[in-house]
Amino acid sequence: MITNIRFQRNREGKDLNMNLSKKILILVDDDDNFLIQIDKNHDYHSMDVMKIKHLLQEYGYDVQKCSFSKLDLKADYKGVFVIYHICEDLFVLYKSYVEDIINFLRRQGAIILPNCDYARAHHNKVYMEMLRSEFKDADLKTIQTSFFGNAKEALNASNEMEYPVVIKPASGAGSWGVSLAYDAKEYQMKINKICGGFFYRDCIDFAKKAVKLVLNKVGIKKYYIDNCFSKIIVQTFIPNLAGDYKVLYFGGKYYTLKRLNRDNDFRASGSGKLFFVPDEEICGLLDFAKKAVHEIDFSMIGLDIGFDGQKYHLLEFQMVHMGPYTLTLSDFYHVESENGWKKIITKSDLEEEFSRCIDYQIKKKNKI
Repeated sequence: MITNIRFQRNREGKDLNMNLSKKILILVDDDDNFLIQIDKNHDYHSMDVMKIKHLLQEYGYDVQKCSFSKLDLKADYKGVFVIYHICEDLFVLYKSYVEDIINFLRRQGAIILPNCDYARAHHNKVYMEMLRSEFKDADLKTIQTSFFGNAKEALNASNEMEYPVVIKPASGAGSWGVSLAYDAKEYQMKINKICGGFFYRDCIDFAKKAVKLVLNKVGIKKYYIDNCFSKIIVQTFIPNLAGDYKVLYFGGKYYTLKRLNRDNDFRASGSGKLFFVPDEEICGLLDFAKKAVHEIDFSMIGLDIGFDGQKYHLLEFQMVHMGPYTLTLSDFYHVESENGWKKIITKSDLEEEFSRCIDYQIKKKNKI
């Protein structure tokens, strides 16, 4: 049954506060989940949606909750703030469905938090790198990236690369599919591996021939079947990285962790080797993280940052499904003060910080 969204009205039957920016719609899945992270066992975890709803109501908002599948697309969403989650599903098919919904709501005048560009960049490193290209600060663009729509395009560029290079599929978490190539031969081998391997490509070629045969049988002579297996990005390799840093920004608060590389590997994501950042490393790290915060228009940001001993490098950034363990594991956070970075010793509550940041973002949008 489709749910009609009914925001509260006062006794005169007028919209509460008459300010459309005071309305928030929380979109959840059919199990009432607002998924926020995957643990080491690849299990999904949800925030406490009802707690978030109550907290936002305490900030003075009129809050409604609805699942994606029961959303009434005929309702009036003009001026309504919409918050949503995106799960890291296989082949990002459900993500595409969520993008359809929030883009449609945006067309109806809803205000999407975070915006649709940031939703598209999640599990889509090609689009994430395109967003990076718009950053004004050159310090955030030390990594050069090439993008390709399929294996053929990537393979055709093998002789144009300056090796070594890092190869990544457009989607994936925990360094899945990320590899390093030192020459053109290794590059070609690893591109084929990312795109399913030679056996998979043979299966695809067989399927394409079968589809062409069927189309010809029914009289369809003009068609296009792409030789696409996976979007790919290829990046410059940054040497001398023993690991990286994970920085979460929550509305003025910075939470940090240090991750060491996997054994005999250049990758840190998914290693499970997590440590708190030493005091002597924190100031330079946060100074750099602040540059990314100034470029990104959202109050919650996840940053992967590398340091080669001389320069910091922004490896990746997320605004959706960014994994809150850096916050939940920490007994402190840092804030910027007149005297530099100040460490605040206290445990943070994820739902409280999430709700505070939504309020922070809305007030920023309304210039309150």
